[in-house]
Amino acid sequence: MPSCSATQPASVGGVVAPSKTPPSPLTVDFTARAPSYHHHPTSPSKGIVTDELSATHHLWATHALLFSSWTDGVAPNPNVRSFLKYCLLRKMLGDELSRHETELTSSAEFSPCCGPDVDALNNVEYVDTLIHRGQRLLGKFGLTSNEDECNEWSKEVLGYLCREAKEDSLDLRFLYIPTAMYALNPQSSNTPGKQRQRARADGKKRRDQISNLLNQLFHGVDAAESAKINVCAITLDLDDGSLKQPVGFRNPGFIPEDDKIALCEWNPHLIYVEGGNTFWLQHCIEKGHYSTLIKEACTGPNGSVYCGKSAGAIVAGKSMETATWKGWDDPSVVPGRESYDQWIGCPGFGFVSDESFFPHYSSEWLDLVKEKTASGPLSETTTCLHEDNVCCVVGELRERFVLGSNFDVESC
Repeated sequence: MPSCSATQPASVGGVVAPSKTPPSPLTVDFTARAPSYHHHPTSPSKGIVTDELSATHHLWATHALLFSSWTDGVAPNPNVRSFLKYCLLRKMLGDELSRHETELTSSAEFSPCCGPDVDALNNVEYVDTLIHRGQRLLGKFGLTSNEDECNEWSKEVLGYLCREAKEDSLDLRFLYIPTAMYALNPQSSNTPGKQRQRARADGKKRRDQISNLLNQLFHGVDAAESAKINVCAITLDLDDGSLKQPVGFRNPGFIPEDDKIALCEWNPHLIYVEGGNTFWLQHCIEKGHYSTLIKEACTGPNGSVYCGKSAGAIVAGKSMETATWKGWDDPSVVPGRESYDQWIGCPGFGFVSDESFFPHYSSEWLDLVKEKTASGPLSETTTCLHEDNVCCVVGELRERFVLGSNFDVESC
């Protein structure tokens, strides 16, 4: 199968109390964190993930954004949009680096006497320089406050990628997974057929909103180059492995033929897992044996960017057990696993070391979360996300930071 120094925040009752001042555009304050619950014995301060703790789990998404709401957390926040743009450009650069490294190796093998191809060698060195410049812009814990430098880097990267593209435009490959929102509601007065029809229409509308934002991300970089960005989007339902609604493909031969190809050989730049019923999503992941494929696609030196909304954020954590806490999702949609107890201990992708995620957090859930994290496996690390919070993950640096305006733990 193909493989695809910071000021510590204050603590209130074991809950991290982040800075109440939202960061300015293109600035990330690592002290501005969503409520996190850490009770690890080696941790010097609750709420701080120690190097020792992080080192015990090696799986990280290459780059990821985990959130409760697209419209509240991602779309209106310039910091989040900047981070998403960085992640996508970094993924594209990684693809170019791999291509030029292959050319370099082939040239050396084909003509060992003449040595490696000079153009290929120069390309490898240049792309590698661009990648390291981008990493420095991120800094240790977040994005730089130098907006001009960020824009200059983005413009240079996009210009280079467009010049290197073999077609007239640069394809941005976007794989949309709406499976969680396709779960049938047994309490609905609509027939299963009507429910599915409505869910597919809603999913298409949400996918279009994401595609529109992806286009907007690059229009402010360079007008001439942004016109060459072409979003190729396709929807994958993990329930039956079907691919539907391809958009943006100029050549029908480039449309992935099946689910495995879409996740692996197609090499998507962005994999977006929609919100909905977490239990149905997890069931379909297990039924189709997708966990390994998605992990392989989104980890490693140049994995796809993973975006997980609500249910998509929960399954990205170490455990998806947090889906049982509120009683919002109905487990009875999965035959044979109709009770919450049957989902206790169910693992997620583990994309952020040992962290699990509790989206749609507000003050009404504070006591519940404290109770659930008082003991047991989830006592180590559970991160709560308000509606406008986005957990941004940089796996190559083993770092994560949370963006958003709602950081007042005492009133959240």
